[in-house]
Amino acid sequence: LKGTQELGVGVRVACTGGPAFFGPMGTKTQRAFTVVGPCVSMGFLLQKLAKLIPFGILVDGTVYSHVKYMAQCRLALVLPLWDGKVEKAYEVLAGSSAEINEEWMYQLKEKES
Repeated sequence: LKGTQELGVGVRVACTGGPAFFGPMGTKTQRAFTVVGPCVSMGFLLQKLAKLIPFGILVDGTVYSHVKYMAQCRLALVLPLWDGKVEKAYEVLAGSSAEINEEWMYQLKEKES
């Protein structure tokens, strides 16, 4: 994402995780390949929020739980959902550092044993 502003290009990334349906949907005469599911809707919402608020990369709680040892993140938004639940969105600030990678490798080894 670095250097895109100098080029006049706006980049925003939203990454979510979870179950989704993908494939052809519609009638026999009118079909389209699409992806639907709660994580797709959340990705769309995070992408729109990243456009309104100057964030580069936003991830949901599911993705955060997998990348928190590989990248520096901070809590960016708390979103009330339509079902009464709350979803946290995190901004990815920077790539990995040596300290974070060491902790991540330790966690990975603990899970494997």
